[in-house]
Amino acid sequence: MKKGQIQILQNARETCDNIANAVTKRNSGQPFCQNYCSGKESLIRIIKQLVEAIKNIESESCERLIEELENVKHMPQNQCMNPYSFGAIVAIVNILSRKYLKPKKNIRKLFISHSSNDKVIVNGFIKEILKIGCGFKDGDIFCTLDSTVIRTGDDFRNKIVENMKECDFVLLFISGNYIKSEICQNEMGVAWALNNKRVLPFILPNTTFNDMGFLNEVKQGASIVDKRKLDEFYNEVCGYYGISSDWPSFNKAKEDFIEIISQSS
Repeated sequence: MKKGQIQILQNARETCDNIANAVTKRNSGQPFCQNYCSGKESLIRIIKQLVEAIKNIESESCERLIEELENVKHMPQNQCMNPYSFGAIVAIVNILSRKYLKPKKNIRKLFISHSSNDKVIVNGFIKEILKIGCGFKDGDIFCTLDSTVIRTGDDFRNKIVENMKECDFVLLFISGNYIKSEICQNEMGVAWALNNKRVLPFILPNTTFNDMGFLNEVKQGASIVDKRKLDEFYNEVCGYYGISSDWPSFNKAKEDFIEIISQSS
């Protein structure tokens, strides 16, 4: 399965997980499921994309998805999804996921490259976005603001390289402070020199894309206050680590993080 097909399958799995979680919440007594459920139209759209993507490699699954999709289409417009309406779709998507997607990773590792002068924003991102929003634990995150990650007597340079090699994502918090820091520049160079690392540059407030210099030529950056980019990040890490998305919780954490930035400006 090619990269584009894999991405569509990942999106289908995330949509199915989202609706399944919404059904569970609704059945447990939480009202207004439309506030946290991606809904029927979203399911129909992504399954149509999946059918087109797999028609030449999974014909039997493709035919069954088309059949089950008709059942969903004929649901009343205002009727909530229920397990019986899309259970077969979820089952097929899960079978395809086990066949083509990477196994869910038990070990999670993110590396935060930053200037210590930006610790308010960095700490806010770790607390709200990574921990509360995404559900990561302290052990999943390497950040030198945490005094426990490098022990007294350790060679901090070796420790940084060691942890960067073990990580899946390297998050660069680009600011004026970052650009002036020799250590930060070295961390950035190491990150791009390593294979199979997802390097994500985030632009902090009062920093422009032009301030990135040559970085802007080779790597797409994202403003740290761009909610759409934060949503993209959440989608990506959920898909990569097999995390069941919880958009209401993430959206609340995202707003709290934006508020932290607003108060620090």
